[in-house]
Amino acid sequence: MPSKRKMCESMRMIGIPDDIVSQFDCADQNGNRPESKIEFIDMMDKLLTKGQCLAVMEREGCCKGGKRDKDCKAFGKEHAGKPLGEKLSLMSAIEYMMAPRLNDDGTFTITMQGRAANNKVHQGKTTCSCGAIMKLKQPFTVSKTYCGCCAGHFMHHYQNALGVKLRLKGIDSSPLDTNGEQPCSFTFEVVYE
Repeated sequence: MPSKRKMCESMRMIGIPDDIVSQFDCADQNGNRPESKIEFIDMMDKLLTKGQCLAVMEREGCCKGGKRDKDCKAFGKEHAGKPLGEKLSLMSAIEYMMAPRLNDDGTFTITMQGRAANNKVHQGKTTCSCGAIMKLKQPFTVSKTYCGCCAGHFMHHYQNALGVKLRLKGIDSSPLDTNGEQPCSFTFEVVYE
């Protein structure tokens, strides 16, 4: 789940002016309840550009350690020196890392299978994997900018596995703004410095 404090730090880090950042409540006082974070992200959507929102959210993400982190780092060592396309074709061998699709423009897209919508969060075929979102009761609306937190999780692990720096290019679809009809889908680009 996104952290308001970290999102404010990220805003400052990417150069958002203080007169804009000062309009946000940066205190994380509501524990794991998502409502205040949803309001914060709605405000980001109003005050920041889409690119700025993506740059802030790609720094978020839960579960950046543990088994998945170890598996991705081991994958990176095992497949170092292989071309990006070949590494991407092998990523599905890592548990929960999906099967990324290499796009014609050199970006790649990850589409999550998601959880079956049997927990009554959404009416459609899939639901959000965020534990905080699962606490909400219908009806609710959440900007898909919120999904940038999950994209940050994948970006962290993919950078370790692929041995490249990535940037979140887009949040293509989400169960949050489609009532579960579409899965989470993120597009990333390699950053060549």
